[in-house]
Amino acid sequence: MLGTLGLFGGLFAGWWLLLWWGLPISFQKMSPTAMLLTHLAPPVILGVVWRIWQRIRESRIVQAQAAGQEAAEADRQAQREAARQQHYAVLAERQIKSLCRGVWVQALPVKDGPAWLEEIPDGVYWTTLERDEISTDIEAGKHVQLTLQQLLSDVYAAVPGAAWLPHYFEANPELEGREQLEMLKQAQLQVIASQNFEEDSPRPEPRFFPGSGMLMSRVQQLFQQDTSLPGVLVYAADAPLLRRSVPEDEWDEQSPEQREINKWQGTPGYAATAMIFLRDNLPVPEPLSSQEDAQDAYTPYWEKQQHYGDERWGNVPLQWQNSLLQLPVLAELRLGEQASIGEKQLLPMTRQIHTLFDNALVNAGLRDYPFSSDDKDEAKDQAESILWLVHNSGDVDVGGTRLAAVSSALQQYAVPLNPIDDASNFVREWGDVGSARSVFQTAMAIVHSARLTAPTVLTEFDRQGETEHFSVALIKPQEQVV
Repeated sequence: MLGTLGLFGGLFAGWWLLLWWGLPISFQKMSPTAMLLTHLAPPVILGVVWRIWQRIRESRIVQAQAAGQEAAEADRQAQREAARQQHYAVLAERQIKSLCRGVWVQALPVKDGPAWLEEIPDGVYWTTLERDEISTDIEAGKHVQLTLQQLLSDVYAAVPGAAWLPHYFEANPELEGREQLEMLKQAQLQVIASQNFEEDSPRPEPRFFPGSGMLMSRVQQLFQQDTSLPGVLVYAADAPLLRRSVPEDEWDEQSPEQREINKWQGTPGYAATAMIFLRDNLPVPEPLSSQEDAQDAYTPYWEKQQHYGDERWGNVPLQWQNSLLQLPVLAELRLGEQASIGEKQLLPMTRQIHTLFDNALVNAGLRDYPFSSDDKDEAKDQAESILWLVHNSGDVDVGGTRLAAVSSALQQYAVPLNPIDDASNFVREWGDVGSARSVFQTAMAIVHSARLTAPTVLTEFDRQGETEHFSVALIKPQEQVV
């Protein structure tokens, strides 16, 4: 109100001064009405115009501020949405899975075979060896080669298409690399020669399994680095039983160093393991009949054109692709978490293992990891569905702290398993199988997940001198895919 009065007072005063002293106007000739309008109309009109312009200006300022706020809010929402998309993209990468389609094992148990071997699911081919089946008269390397021949023979007999998959062997660091590759090649050649592959025999090109850490992470790296791979065959074999002296009976004494090693790693054992992993969503093989009808029955095999069908099957011939695709999905392996154990006391070790287990649950999709509290879905927290633990904590004399730390981490997520009754201690069941330990232990976890149709926790301790490494991963079952 005061502003309006001041505005019009100033306009009237200024206009009248200008009218009386600045403009050459003769008021004697004006009518009273014209004189009144001359004195009043211009200030009123200017005041109204000023007020209208001021209102328009204020309205524009308000609109500009509102538009700026809307743009800022839209930018914040866009940034939030981009952050959300990035969060779930990273989560999708963490939750990538590897599908295990077959497990073959030949192993010597420490004592009698575990009771769960009576519940082996389809797709698992497990042979429990007896001590007298392993001859000590044959050199260890030759014995491993013969075992690998038998192992690959079983694989090719059940799944002929596996012969064309890339073969990755877990190298033994104690042996010379070229000798191992030559041994692997000879073993594969012997098996191929004994199989009925006719004219399209595969060419053996065994390679060492690259990378370090848990098996599922290394398999994923293979698929990511070579997008043309339809699948891989990962295998391992070692015979510490034949490489190290073993007492013939209970009266023979072992050195203190050997007794200490046995407590942590187990008594020298013997094992060979193979697993098949296929890429997800491989195409259904094309029918063979149309390809065969297009060729003359009298055409020599060296003039026949080999058909491979869809390029996503790589080098696997068309007639053998179905043998791979019909394999059941035993389990899906999720990325693991690993770290060096800094403190070997119970509480610090428990805290470190708890953090790793928390991340492993997220990787397996058994714990919700929302972008914000608004996205929280408690139905995704399914740690209580875990029913089995596979670990290599060691013998009871030395592995108590390890197992207690793992058990405490599981209990914090209400995992219902008993770490003694609902667990497999690899060290006590199968002993020290050398370089085959990680592959064999992973195969065990897959078997338990498949037989229980429930998630299984896989924990691995790797002690190297004073440094101790710990790894944990979740393995989940999956329905059969045809």
